[in-house]
Amino acid sequence: MKVALEGLGYGPCYHMSDCIRNPLDCDMWTEAVNAKFLNEGRKYTRDDWDKLLGHCQSVADIPPAAFIPELHAAYPDAKVIIVQRDPNSWYTSCRATVMQMSFNKQMKLLTFLDRFRAGRVLPMLNLIFISLFGVLDSNREAEMREAWLDGYSRAYEEARRIMPEELRLEYKLGQGWEPLCKFLRTEVPEKPFPHVNDSADFTAGITVLLKAMWISAAKANLPYLVGVLAVTGAVLWYR
Repeated sequence: MKVALEGLGYGPCYHMSDCIRNPLDCDMWTEAVNAKFLNEGRKYTRDDWDKLLGHCQSVADIPPAAFIPELHAAYPDAKVIIVQRDPNSWYTSCRATVMQMSFNKQMKLLTFLDRFRAGRVLPMLNLIFISLFGVLDSNREAEMREAWLDGYSRAYEEARRIMPEELRLEYKLGQGWEPLCKFLRTEVPEKPFPHVNDSADFTAGITVLLKAMWISAAKANLPYLVGVLAVTGAVLWYR
C-alpha cells in the first residue's frame, strides 16, 4: 500500500522502513507507545505528531497503525484504508517478516553493538508487538499465534468503530486502482497496480540491513577494539 499511495502522489508515505532509515524516530515512537499502553509520560498531541509525521502525506503499517484513534483525533479529516486480508495469511506473513527481526540472533547482538540503530529499532518494535499482542516468544508458538490473531481482529474492529464511514475504505487485495482512486478522488493511473512480494523483499532487506548494522557497529566499537588489542599486545610483549 505504501508504494501505491506514493504512486498516487500521497508521498512520502511513512512506514516501518522509515524508522530504520531514521533511528531517532524510534525515540518518539517509544514515548508514544509508553504513554498510550503503559500510561508513562504524556499523551502525544497534534504538535508531537506533526513533528514526527508532518513531512508525510500518508502512513502505513507499524508503528502508525498502532495509533489510529490518536491520529484520527489529531487529523480528523484524514481518510483510512482498511486493507482486508485473511487473518491466517497475515500471521504467516508477519511470522516470516517482522517477527524475524525480533527473533534474529544477529539482531539481538547488534542491539548492544549498534546502539544508534539496532539499539533503537528492535526495542521499539518489540515494545509495540508486546503492547498490541501480549506475546512475542518463539517458544510459545500456539499461544503467540492465537494472541496475534486476536489482536488483529481487535485492531480492525477499533478502526471500523472509530472511523466515520465516509472516511473509511474497506479495500481487498487484488482490487487494483479503481476503488482506491475513487475513495481518494484521484485519477486512475495507466501503470499497473504495484505488487510487492512482502516476504521475499523483507528477507532481502534484512540481509542488507544486517550488513549495514554490522558496519555501523564495527565503526562504533573500533576505538574499544583497538584499545583492547593494544593492551593485550603490551601484556604479551612484556611477558
